[in-house]
Amino acid sequence: MNTDSPKAPGLNVWRKSSYSTSTGNCVEVAPSAGGVAVRHSKRPAAGTITLSHPAWSAFLRDAREGGTVTNGVVAIARVGGDMLVTSLTTEVELRFDEGEWSAFLAGVADGEFDFAGRITA
Repeated sequence: MNTDSPKAPGLNVWRKSSYSTSTGNCVEVAPSAGGVAVRHSKRPAAGTITLSHPAWSAFLRDAREGGTVTNGVVAIARVGGDMLVTSLTTEVELRFDEGEWSAFLAGVADGEFDFAGRITA
């Protein structure tokens, strides 16, 4: 797993899928004891969405299964060829192109983002 992005305040290192391209444009996540933050590496100023660990597990399941929202924190929707991840509690929207989302899903399938039991305070 790549961990080449700077550490965010209060979070562990930002991570992206090992399937991400060399351009580095991708879904980035930063696990911490309190949950997992998500952002777009190409547009970090667009904001982050933070999910509790149970909501993160549901988000991963939702992403794998095509976007059925069961996590209560974000909605996942296909818009044209892109995937839009929208916070249900803030105004943050993160748009990922097909390649970025596919790389994330490949990492999800390989367990790269299954942080259960691996997070330290």
